[in-house]
Amino acid sequence: MRTSVSRQAQRGVASLLVTTVFCFAMVLAIAYSSRNVAVETRVSAQQYRTAQAFEAAEAGLEWAIARLNDTDRIGADCLPSASAGDPAFRERSLRIGASGKIAPTTWDDAGTPVPLQAACVRGATGWTCSCPGGGEPVLAIPAGRAVAPGFSVAFAAGPRPGLIRVVATGCTRTQGLCPATADAGHEASSRLEAIFALLPSLRASPVAALTARGAVDAGAAALGAHHRDAASGGVAVHAGGRIAGAALRLTGPAGATLGGAIAPNDPALAALDGDRLFQRHFGMAKAAWLAQPAATRVICSLDCAAALASTVAGGGRLLTVEGDLDLAGPATLGSPALPIALVATGAIRIRGAVTLHGVVHGASLEWNDAAAPGALLRGAAIVDGDYGGNAAPDLVHDAAVLNLLKNSAGSFVRVNGSWKDF
Repeated sequence: MRTSVSRQAQRGVASLLVTTVFCFAMVLAIAYSSRNVAVETRVSAQQYRTAQAFEAAEAGLEWAIARLNDTDRIGADCLPSASAGDPAFRERSLRIGASGKIAPTTWDDAGTPVPLQAACVRGATGWTCSCPGGGEPVLAIPAGRAVAPGFSVAFAAGPRPGLIRVVATGCTRTQGLCPATADAGHEASSRLEAIFALLPSLRASPVAALTARGAVDAGAAALGAHHRDAASGGVAVHAGGRIAGAALRLTGPAGATLGGAIAPNDPALAALDGDRLFQRHFGMAKAAWLAQPAATRVICSLDCAAALASTVAGGGRLLTVEGDLDLAGPATLGSPALPIALVATGAIRIRGAVTLHGVVHGASLEWNDAAAPGALLRGAAIVDGDYGGNAAPDLVHDAAVLNLLKNSAGSFVRVNGSWKDF
């Protein structure tokens, strides 16, 4: 009897030990599994935030190129502004020289010039941005611990004229500028770099003050055509057809004969079709030029003077008009420092005292009802067809104006192969 009880007691103790071991093993397995779940959760969260920071930086690059190609004036909040004292984002952030060299605008930080930066952050109600004219961007970080992705954008001089380096830093939580490294809790940061190129509004300067693929007929009007620069040929009027005018006022380089100021009946010019003539000077097909981001389509009827002047006052420099363009003076479009490129897909008809600084292109050009010096085009005119009219404008080939259009006006595009991921 005692032996049986003793054996039962031993079996009970053994079962208890086995059960305890099994329970301990199960606890270890559960603990290990919980640890793996926690690690995986943390890794997933980090991957999510890293991806979010990267996408924020990429959004910064896209935002920067969109703002650079937007001619609207903006305030310190990066939103459109009606104040004449507020520049467009491009004018606020970059300095573009006549030689085409592009450099960031700087502000004085205790005696040290620091490039201007812009920044944006996304909260519960959407994106808010800061584009200060001096100082660092200031943004209010959303309350709580919710993810608030943002980015900051900075510019640096490019490797050669016409190029600008853009650095966008994205992060999952920011106030002002995104940090270059992620050192705040589990927040992430990503830095991307790309080079933007300025696609010029004018690729090659016209050789003459007036270039017409057809004929030039001024009739009895005292049309003035002037080209004083011997280095660029000194041709004032270049035509594929005849050049006629009883009272032409021509000016060429010093010491040159007036006969050299006109170049009529050029078979090579006459043989060009309209698209090839356009591409020769503007560097791309007309449809592509009209559709580029920096070009502003002006919608007007009868007289476009007011609509064009309003667009230029708002910062527009590449102006397009679908169909014919009627422009009546008095009106002034562009300036020697800020010339314009005006392209109409139809005929251009100018009346009266109109002053233009830049390049004008149309299917044909007619200028009426103006006596010199009441009308002026400083830059160049290019027409697919003929020139005519009874006005006496002065058409002046201005190399400085044309160089400004070539080097400082146009659309920014990304340079292929320039993208870097830090």
